[in-house]
Amino acid sequence: MSQGLDCVEWFEEHTDEFHLMSWPPNSPDLNPMEHILDVMERQLRSQTPPCLNISTLRDCCLDIWYNHVPKTVASMPRWVAAVLKAKGGAMHY
Repeated sequence: MSQGLDCVEWFEEHTDEFHLMSWPPNSPDLNPMEHILDVMERQLRSQTPPCLNISTLRDCCLDIWYNHVPKTVASMPRWVAAVLKAKGGAMHY
């Protein structure tokens, strides 16, 4: 049996142990990676001069990761609060 089928079978056997949460099908507001990738893209696009080779790109990405991403992660509780306040509707950030 494949590992995928093993997993499905296991979840079917243990389904009563999990609480199914209602989750919007498209919920980028609650996905930290969406925000992190947005920060990285904006920071990379604003590089002057632009990254001209892989080595420079790697250094820029590491700099962004260590200097900007922690702020994004730290802001996630505010994002969750905004989504809750908007009751899942449109929010302004």
